[in-house]
Amino acid sequence: MYYVRPETVAEVLEAGEKPGMLYLAGGTDLILKLRRQEVQARGLVDLQAVAELRRIRVEGDRLEIGAMVSFADLLNNDQVATEARALWLACRSMGAPQIRNQATLGGNLANCSPAADSLPALLVLQAQVRLLSHSGETLVPLAELLERTPLWPSGTLLAGFRLPLTGGASGFAKLGRRQALAIARLSAAVALREENGRASGVRLAFGAAGKRAFLSADLAEKLNGLVLDGGFTEVACREARKVISRALGERASAPYKREAVAGVVREALASVEFMKSGEGA
Repeated sequence: MYYVRPETVAEVLEAGEKPGMLYLAGGTDLILKLRRQEVQARGLVDLQAVAELRRIRVEGDRLEIGAMVSFADLLNNDQVATEARALWLACRSMGAPQIRNQATLGGNLANCSPAADSLPALLVLQAQVRLLSHSGETLVPLAELLERTPLWPSGTLLAGFRLPLTGGASGFAKLGRRQALAIARLSAAVALREENGRASGVRLAFGAAGKRAFLSADLAEKLNGLVLDGGFTEVACREARKVISRALGERASAPYKREAVAGVVREALASVEFMKSGEGA
């Protein structure tokens, strides 16, 4: 098997266009799949040495996060903690410290597990995904990208994520067998603003409730404009049960998750700063 470790994006794209080459990020998922022969590769393009892909920075009215930024990097970044709270909370809930040190945000999307911790958070934060190829750069809303199979053409490099700084607040919670060490059995992320005591710009997303994480436009529509009191949380929990019921259909896990989602949504809302401070529910 070939192995290359380029240092620039141009070198990455050149190496990645060769047939059978796969991009290697943190390797927490890909290496296991290679060992199990679930995927085949002629060679690996290791992205660890590409500094451009490891940056976190605010540029104007957006937060730019490179695809090779690790979950530990995100967890230790003050800008992420304040401007992308849901993502920061998702990072805190993800895996053991050893996994957080190795796993990357780009790898979490590339693997695209139904239970991927970062994806519901990125969805409510309105993330756009930066894709690079020899044809240039493309920005694709994450919600749109998750409807594609495959996510992107062969040879395309996932370069990073662009999050608009909207001034809203966000939160995240998940249900697992052993908290942070567990793969999520169900997760929820929420983003919203408070305007004159009412909810505005509400977005809710769920993970481990279908093939991929998804936003619920129906739930957001029902919550926008409601007074931010205890009744808001109860409506959110009640309507979330309906969303999960529709998403899971007749699956064996549906009855359990339909009831469990209320507690997950309640916890996600409680993690939102102004909700927690007593201004809201």
